[in-house]
Order: sequence, then C-alpha cells, then structure tokens
Amino acid sequence: MIEIDDLRRSLESFADQARPAELGPAALNGARRRRRRQRISVTVVLLLLAGILVPITVLNLRHDAGPVVDLPAGPMRPHVVTAYAAGQKWYVIDPTAGRYRQVDGGSVVSVSPNLQLYTDLATVNGSSSVLRIAPTSGTGPNTFLTVAGWAVGAAWSPDGSWLVVPVLEAPDEAIKAEHGFTDIVLVDVLNGTMRRQRVDLDDRYGSWVQWADNSTLAVGTERRRYVGDGVAMVSRAGKVLSWHALPAAQSCAPDGLPAMPPIHDGKLLTCTNNGSATEYHAFDPRRGTTGPALGQMLLPSNVRGIPVLWDGDDRPVLSVTDLRSQDASYTVRVARLATGTLEDVPKGQPGAMIQVLVGSSDGLSAAGRKITF
Repeated sequence: MIEIDDLRRSLESFADQARPAELGPAALNGARRRRRRQRISVTVVLLLLAGILVPITVLNLRHDAGPVVDLPAGPMRPHVVTAYAAGQKWYVIDPTAGRYRQVDGGSVVSVSPNLQLYTDLATVNGSSSVLRIAPTSGTGPNTFLTVAGWAVGAAWSPDGSWLVVPVLEAPDEAIKAEHGFTDIVLVDVLNGTMRRQRVDLDDRYGSWVQWADNSTLAVGTERRRYVGDGVAMVSRAGKVLSWHALPAAQSCAPDGLPAMPPIHDGKLLTCTNNGSATEYHAFDPRRGTTGPALGQMLLPSNVRGIPVLWDGDDRPVLSVTDLRSQDASYTVRVARLATGTLEDVPKGQPGAMIQVLVGSSDGLSAAGRKITF
C-alpha cells in the first residue's frame, strides 16, 4: 500500500515510454501515439498482483481432440460501453447516474462486472507498477497496490472478487517487452491481499490471461511475441490443468498485435481467414476443440473490426475503425454473423473514442438504459 502523496511524487517521474495504461496526461499522450501504431481494442484485459511466489507445475502438452464445442443457449444480454478515452481524457460509466464521468487522473484498464469499480495501472521508472482500484461513481476510497515489475493488465473474475495481473520483464527504457510474461499476481479484491505466482510454461511465455470461470484461468501461450500457439488452463491455486494448441490463424487481431480473444463460459471466440472474409468459431480450451463456424464478416479493406465482447452467440461486439481516418477513433458495433452485417452505431454511444471497453449492463440503473445496446 502506498500513500497518495508518495504516488503523486512518483507520477512526476513516470516515463512516457512506459506501457499503457499509465496515470497522467503525458502518459495518455504516449499511449495514444503507440496505440495508433499498434492497436487498441478493449478489453484488454489481464491481471495478478505481487505477493508470495508459488511455482506452478509443468504443463502437460497434450494434443488430444474431443467433440466440438457446445454453445450456451439464451438471448444476448444488453451491453454498454463501460469506459473510453477521448482526446487526452478517460471516462468511466457511473452506473447509478447512468452516464459517463471523467476520471480524476490516469486511465481505465478494466471495469468490474457489476460496474462498481475500475482499475488503473501505472509503471514507475520501469521497475514497478501501481495498481489502483477505484469506485466508478467517483465517491469512496481508492486502493493502491504496488507490483514489482511491469504489470500489463487487470482482468476481473466473473463474480468480481478477484483480479489477475500478468507481469512482464523488459529492458530498461524499452517501450515493449521482448517476450511475454512468466509471472502473474492474484488480487483478492474483497480482502485487499495479493500473491505472486510463476507460470511454468516450459519454453513458452504467457501472452494474455483471462478468467474461464471464478476458479480457473485461461492463459494464452506463445514462443514468438504476439504469435499465439496454445491455451493453458490454470486453477486459481496455481495448478496447471491442461494445455491445448490453438487452431491455425486463430487471431482476431491484425498481424503483429496482441490478440486476447473474448471469452464466454470458458470458450474463446477465434477467427480464421476464409478468402477475403473473416470466419468466426468457438474454441474450447479445456478440450482443445473447435466448433462449427458461427458465421463470417466481410469488411471493406479500409475498415478494421476487432472483437471485444462475446456472449457465446453469433452476435459479437466489434471495435470498428476506419483506417483512412486521421483521428484513429473507434465505434462499437454489433456484428450479425448469420447475415454478415454490422448493426447501426448504438444511440447514445460516445464519439471520437480512441480506446473503448465494453461490458454487460448488469448493475446499470434504469437511467442508463438509453446507452445500452
């Protein structure tokens, strides 16, 4: 835990080259320039914080196949933009008021499932990171936790009681890591405690981590940076349960960019190129199986759409940008894979977004229904 005055002094020495997301306007400027070169889609999302080092058992690299995945039934839940960046400012949803408010410094890395809390990350002099957990309403205490190393995300468990934070190693003053992570930090949000664990992936590194359920993590693996080759299932206690190779050309993000696929009910939304169109599938990392195509999208060559949310059906939510636009802004669109079309931009959606996070509208008051889609 650190004092706010200490944090403010530390903020003055934050390097603009530090990895997003950082605290302060200068950091956001640097992040904005890099993200225009690299990519921004949400949900970015990873986590785990510092504490006791607990080794994880060596992976059993199995390639056994099983039946194709079964998709969960049921209607799609209403969605909402939970946070976004516009210009040099970040805004987060206030679920009670049903509108967005500017955050008081820093950025937004992730928003809790019930929309009550959000996280922010800052790298201090490239040697440690500060995780902030703050109320979305702007009222109430902030929690500050210090992580040794370069923390690169914060992902909430489905019930909102845990965070997982991956920690990268990078050369001094580097703007990107040479490889993925080997350490993660688990944060017990309710008790304010954390522990650090090493993920033994043999000759691989972690590229992203998400929650498959409240007790199991899905960890993307890679040998080359941003070239995913499989998914390891890891229990919250640190036990490696399985590893399965990903199907070829699974990334839904452009080449050379991080590719953290949306996850629903423990299944990942993956992509393959079918000629000029993108075909979407559901991949079950527990069994290493891929289901039949959910449908496909054919976007104009100047339009890029990256999935940021998926509810297990044929209507993923895409972050869409026009590559010809000089402002590199995004809109959020629902893709109808059955017909290969994009729905209109939802009414009430913020404009000129250069980063955007999307989540369920669970926890949003009736006053905010006008901005759901």
